[in-house]
Amino acid sequence: MKYIFCFYLCFISLFVAGAETSFSLPYSGKVKTSFSPSFTLFNDPQKEANDINYLLNQADSLMFRDYKRSLNYARKASLLAEKNGDSEKKALAYYYIIRNHFFYRELKEAYSYIEKGMKEEAVKTNPLYKTLFTEATATYYGLISLPNKQLEEEFKVLKLLSNGKDINSKILKANTYMTIGDAYIDMEDYQSAHLYADKSIAYIEKIPEKEYLNVKRMYWRKAYIYFYKAWIYLQQEKPKEAYPFIKKAYDQALIEDLAYTSPFLEAYGDYYFQTGSYHKAIEYYQQTMDNKSLMGHSAEYVQSKIASAYRMLGDHDKEKVYLKKSTDQFKKSASEGRMRIQEGLENIQKEQAEKIIETENGNKITLTLIIIIAIVILVWALIRNRNLRKRKRAIIKEKENQLQHKNTIITEREYAIEKLQLQVNESFSELIQMAKENSPQFFARFQEVYPEVYEKMLAMNPRIKVPELTFSAFLYLGFSTKQIATYTSVTVHAVEIRKTRFRKKYNIPSDIDCNAWMKNLVK
Repeated sequence: MKYIFCFYLCFISLFVAGAETSFSLPYSGKVKTSFSPSFTLFNDPQKEANDINYLLNQADSLMFRDYKRSLNYARKASLLAEKNGDSEKKALAYYYIIRNHFFYRELKEAYSYIEKGMKEEAVKTNPLYKTLFTEATATYYGLISLPNKQLEEEFKVLKLLSNGKDINSKILKANTYMTIGDAYIDMEDYQSAHLYADKSIAYIEKIPEKEYLNVKRMYWRKAYIYFYKAWIYLQQEKPKEAYPFIKKAYDQALIEDLAYTSPFLEAYGDYYFQTGSYHKAIEYYQQTMDNKSLMGHSAEYVQSKIASAYRMLGDHDKEKVYLKKSTDQFKKSASEGRMRIQEGLENIQKEQAEKIIETENGNKITLTLIIIIAIVILVWALIRNRNLRKRKRAIIKEKENQLQHKNTIITEREYAIEKLQLQVNESFSELIQMAKENSPQFFARFQEVYPEVYEKMLAMNPRIKVPELTFSAFLYLGFSTKQIATYTSVTVHAVEIRKTRFRKKYNIPSDIDCNAWMKNLVK
């Protein structure tokens, strides 16, 4: 459920606390629409601080309503804060930027700001900022399907929040319990997932609704807390138990005026699918697709659910239409994933080029100063002329070496990009290597190379999730239990348990090897 996890974790936020709270922001109060920053030619520290506060408040007011505009305001705030050298406000602006990038699945950009934020003095010394960026790191690990690393960071967050008694600490703690539960959902440990979901609900419901709605929008996460409780029940195919939490989640989303309602609509669709109301399920799935399209997200998994609903209704023509749409969109998403990798390499090359330009400009200034100093010294002390010339040549040589090193780096980056493009068609060996590296793009590439396996598994189980598809891919490629454990960083015992569940789920006879069963599946 990582594609929902991404949007949900955008709700992790900054503490705006009163005098009695343990954490506090350097800005507070509601956004005044009559105020707007005006930039002058003269440096006015107080005015620039007010401008940054305005931009940060604007970024907050647009969260979950207009992600692009919120991101733009946060970027402007970061530029001003960087200009002023204000570490705390840089950290706040970076955090807004990270959350908006997470929503759009721009993970490379988000992680670059996590790295920048972690280097800030405010994050190193202030428990608030340390908590926020630790949570952002946990979110990143969750989005690249590393639940064990995610849990490690989430428990660090709980430790940092252990003494927090204010409303903001309670909200963040409730959210952390829920994201821990989400990690357990991905690990199919539903007992633990329910435990942490219940803790999350208990924390959030202790806060009066009026008090809850008076905090900044960034804290509003109650809708998703209810949603994840419902989602656990839906994974267990317990629609009756899920329904009250689906309704609470959707009603809360309306109260909070959330623009992205796809998770709640999809949950309604799953409920009606599991209760046999397939026409109603299709209606909600269609609404889900409309909202995803509006928010700029693909809907391949929802399309596959619509195909399943039409199959249950006996409308096999529409089933094929939506199954094809789902498969085509999945291929497109995989292609876009590769494009993001290439863009990342190009960005690295661009950054290196910019650094070289900066170095060259610095070299020119340095060289000019050296010449001036040499002339002055020649006037006053000709005897030192030879030594000064040697010094100048040494410095110039050093700078040339630096430039040569930078050019070498650029060449290596260009070679890496060319090599990456050439390896696109080297299917099997590439898949093996990606599996060994536990690459988050592994399944997307596998599905592209072996679409018939994906379609067969989807036909057998329309609600199959990516982790199970990935596991079936490992079996299809012939990996042993030990290899799977090594590549996915889990124990051999954990893999054996998962094989047993897989065998039971698909009625695989005990005398047939799971790997062989997968191979025979598409013959």
